[in-house]
Amino acid sequence: MLKIKIVVLAMLPLMLSACGGGGSSGNDSGPKSDNNTTVPIQEKVTVDLYHVDPETLSAQKYAYVDNVIKGITYYTPLSEDEFLLTADQLFTNTWVDSDTKAITPLKFYFSDAPKTGYYHTFKKINISGENVFDRFYPGYKVIFDQWGTSGFEEQTVGQAYQRTVPLYFPQGSYCYQVQDEIVDKPYITFSKEGMTGDNYDEVLSLVEANFKAAVKEAGHTYKISTGKWNDYTWRYYREYDAYGVVFEAVLINFKGELVIGKMNHFEDTHLSNMITEQQKRLATLNKETDPYNYYNQKAYVSELEKGCSWYNDIAAQTIAKL
Repeated sequence: MLKIKIVVLAMLPLMLSACGGGGSSGNDSGPKSDNNTTVPIQEKVTVDLYHVDPETLSAQKYAYVDNVIKGITYYTPLSEDEFLLTADQLFTNTWVDSDTKAITPLKFYFSDAPKTGYYHTFKKINISGENVFDRFYPGYKVIFDQWGTSGFEEQTVGQAYQRTVPLYFPQGSYCYQVQDEIVDKPYITFSKEGMTGDNYDEVLSLVEANFKAAVKEAGHTYKISTGKWNDYTWRYYREYDAYGVVFEAVLINFKGELVIGKMNHFEDTHLSNMITEQQKRLATLNKETDPYNYYNQKAYVSELEKGCSWYNDIAAQTIAKL
């Protein structure tokens, strides 16, 4: 049951991720491919940043030297069941070139596939002396404090919460929190799981009518954006309540079939706005009469307020000890 209660933690906006894709790397045996995007370098930056996997606590190092990562090529891996669609190309069953550059010490560019990209502005936070679990797993802390770790005893997060002696970050520990995401070019992802088997042209009108009716019944508003990339038409649906997005999906005409996918890095995002919106939503909930939704929302707000995407070497090494 507890796993159901924390489903919101898996639904955090993409701006909170360290960088999209780029989950694999290899030695660069030749010239690195150009994503055909001119990135304006503003300052010389040399820094090591670490992204820590919350499930394994293993850290992936991104070593920027004079604004770029040398000697390693990063990829977005796709299986034969996974697809990535950009304005120019459809990728599947391959390793898609990804890229990253430092613009300033606190502004970085990420590209998960050729001719896509977005900019992240970071806030560097001194976390020396902080409880490691509270900073690294802020959403889980809210849930575990309320309901315990039932169902998570064998998982890393549950074992870390149950530590007999709390772990604290040593002096010199820093993390980097994404403050803003400015979009350059978005992309769509989908998989075979999203393939409905329905004819796109035959069912689209009914699907869209049902969406609009459901939004109206809920008293919400919506936006629909449309496009055609590499001969694949798509329609991007967003539903809003008074505080922000509550549902989103993209429908793709994939070889005549209606496919449900996900739009990635479509609109600029600002953390301060997100926190304000979600705090307002939390204020409408009652923890006594609706504890399920209240603590889900409280966990979400905590993740937004305290979650970090990157750490320096000292902090990453300490997290690994959880």
